Amino acid sequence: MRERGIWMAVCVVAAGLAGGGCSSDSAAGPVPPSGSGGAGGSSAAAGGAAGSGATACPAGSSGPVDPTAMIDDMEATDPLILMVGGRNGSWWTGGDMVSPSATIVPNGDTSAEPIPGGGRCGSLHAVHVTGQGFTSWAVVTTSLRYGAVDGGAPGLLPYDAHGWTGVTFWARIGDTSGNHVRFSISDKATRPEGGLCDVSASTGPTACYDNFGVDLTQLGTRWTQYRIPFVGLGQQHFGLEEQALNTNAIYTIDFNFLVNEIFDFWVDDISFY
Repeated sequence: MRERGIWMAVCVVAAGLAGGGCSSDSAAGPVPPSGSGGAGGSSAAAGGAAGSGATACPAGSSGPVDPTAMIDDMEATDPLILMVGGRNGSWWTGGDMVSPSATIVPNGDTSAEPIPGGGRCGSLHAVHVTGQGFTSWAVVTTSLRYGAVDGGAPGLLPYDAHGWTGVTFWARIGDTSGNHVRFSISDKATRPEGGLCDVSASTGPTACYDNFGVDLTQLGTRWTQYRIPFVGLGQQHFGLEEQALNTNAIYTIDFNFLVNEIFDFWVDDISFY
């Protein structure tokens, strides 16, 4: 076990799927295109930019005071998140693969890779995803809990995050990447595992995957730290709706990419706060 994360425009200050051997065909399910806004079209702004190589770190960027808040520092370079705070999930990447020209790397279980230029703020590795050609959805996601219930088949399990305020992480894009990425969190109402939405419905009042999220702004080739509160997240209004994210039962943290856009995305040091 390895020991070691309010404001949007609405105000944000500077700020998966687990299971072995998955491919895109067994993905988290249809993820709506990013770029259409979260809470009524709101976006997550950020500050605290740092260079893509080794740079001086902004004050307060050294990580969470509570070691159980850190979801993953990516330094173990395997798909698993940190096994702290009752979490045991992992990183996964995939897309709809409808178009024969669609590509995503990695595809399936996702391990961190070295950060070019020597890392930032003492971090040497991050999750990195590239892709293009998707017509419905593409995502890099981490689950928080995974296992069997009452002797049944293993699968995603809910995680109680109500003791925290939100999620913070560092992110950047590559030189040729689009800058449309939607951060979102699935919960009991939006994941089929929660038993409330209808996985067979693509849209409508019972459809799954209408996760609470927000579009990231200020994404560029320099590292930027995001600090996103749960209360600033909103749905996209295509599926089962609820008044707020159910932080007592969340399943995954997702980074969704805009369809028909090239993406080259890095994320590092993700934690609750």
